[in-house]
Amino acid sequence: MRAATSDPARKMGEPVSKKQKTGPVKAVILVGGASKGTRFRPLSMDCPKPLFPVAGFPMVEHHIQACATLDNMAEIILLGFYEEELFTPFIEGCTERYGIRIRYLREIVSLGSAGGLNRYRDDILAGDPSAVVILHCDIACSFPLAKMLAFHAAKSARVTVLGKELSLEEAHKYGEMAVNPESDEMIHYAAKPQSNISPVINCGVYVFHPDVFDKLQTVGGSRSSAMGSDQEEGIVRLEQDLLMPMAGQQFIYVYKMEEFWFQIKVPVHALIATKLYLEYFAKAKPELLSKNLAATRGTLARAASQSSFDVGTSAAKLDIQEPCLIHPSANIQPGARVGPNVTIAAGVMIGAGARLLDCIILEDVIIREHAFVKNSIIGWNSQIGAWTRVQGSETSPSIFSAGVTANAEVVVDSCVVLANKSISSSCRGEIIL
Repeated sequence: MRAATSDPARKMGEPVSKKQKTGPVKAVILVGGASKGTRFRPLSMDCPKPLFPVAGFPMVEHHIQACATLDNMAEIILLGFYEEELFTPFIEGCTERYGIRIRYLREIVSLGSAGGLNRYRDDILAGDPSAVVILHCDIACSFPLAKMLAFHAAKSARVTVLGKELSLEEAHKYGEMAVNPESDEMIHYAAKPQSNISPVINCGVYVFHPDVFDKLQTVGGSRSSAMGSDQEEGIVRLEQDLLMPMAGQQFIYVYKMEEFWFQIKVPVHALIATKLYLEYFAKAKPELLSKNLAATRGTLARAASQSSFDVGTSAAKLDIQEPCLIHPSANIQPGARVGPNVTIAAGVMIGAGARLLDCIILEDVIIREHAFVKNSIIGWNSQIGAWTRVQGSETSPSIFSAGVTANAEVVVDSCVVLANKSISSSCRGEIIL
């Protein structure tokens, strides 16, 4: 395996020159693996976490969309521990939709948060990219990548980190960065410190100069040798082995974003992230929302001979409170009220008089007449009976895995229900196995 391309004019940690090459850019999205997503259960039991729909798109597709908008984006790599076959249909679809090369590289053994980057450095640096964008999958944000790249070039940085200023009470939950207010240089980094050092957090998006991979290789090689391992690569940790030792050396700079950012760790976070994305779409991408999709309204006039629903024929009767994102194939009866903050996936049927707000409705769900759904995620192929309430609080939603049935006239409040279960009586605060 060859060494990563380096800048002969400068070694890592030395002051940067004012020249940076321009050319193609690559992106690497760190998607983790099944053993890393246990906090996202039960949703990750039916679908790999990176592919779970957030605001109407698989979680990782938001990252891909942002990367694909860059004019000089040459390739997008998904890097993780999942079986490649789980991502193949998704990658093929995204490749066709966005017209850009996308591929998956599988990590066989865990080598730290940056170990996969080091292991696959030759693949990542093939084609001599001028910069590599690194994104963690479990975040939701506006992904200001073009601005980050321009900032990166202007600063002649070796690493640019996306940052955001939070309250001190919130900031300590994340990696904190002390930033020089005049130069934007990171002068100190602390991972989830006990006491606050800065309100500026690490948002999990980076731009690397190619010679950063020399540093990763040096750390991995030395650690492998020290441990007496037969592996060529050793463990490399992004925060401890790169950000911390290189802070304050005119090496790392912080681009502070103003738009929304949120980390997705547990199921309730998918609801919060969906709301944030929908609010962002209303301002930045209004064409995605339901009232701007003529096809969505057109589906109300479609006959559904095999459905027990009396499908409405007047699109004007569709009552949507934005922001909502509704798949064009969804079948919604007149009298139903949807929104705000609702996403409805393909093949969903909503009965007359049903009320939906602050919820995620996944593929092929049936919600009968006058049902009520709030602060909930309803899994694939589930059914909710007439006059049934499925609800939760903002911090404790109801979560249905795939194939759950809630019978008519029951109340399900803040419950987690595993796949293929049937609920025939009201329940509250339960985990139904």
